Amino acid sequence: MKTIIKALFITVIAFSFSCKEEQSKDSKAFDAQMKETVQIHDDVMPKMTELNSLISKLEKEKEKIEASGDVASEEVETYETAINDLKEAHDLMMSWMKNFSNSFSRTEINSGLATKDKDSIKAKQEMLSAQYNSAEEMQTAITKAIENAQLLLSE
Repeated sequence: MKTIIKALFITVIAFSFSCKEEQSKDSKAFDAQMKETVQIHDDVMPKMTELNSLISKLEKEKEKIEASGDVASEEVETYETAINDLKEAHDLMMSWMKNFSNSFSRTEINSGLATKDKDSIKAKQEMLSAQYNSAEEMQTAITKAIENAQLLLSE
């Protein structure tokens, strides 16, 4: 009797392992790229406070230059360009977040793809690839805008 129970127990365990579906290679690739894409966002998001602070500082400096009566249009234009670059970088981040959240569900972002359909996985991978490229562009724009603003303020 004990032998039958042991054999049944081993059979149930073996069956449960054999029924467990492996995550497809494409699905794993999607999950890896999703993590990288979200990491770009997570790296850039803390910079948004600094970005907004730099906009305020540049606007104050620009106003000082204009108020001094010693208005050098080139200098004012330099500040306006830096301010606009920061605002555009901010808008890129907001736009990217909206597009990203419209493209992927919370489950897909946090837990990966639920579908096993290869065509669906391929379509999602293509969307994710586009979002990843967009995130890199957004990150570059924010980093450059911040660096340029800091350089201008340090002069």
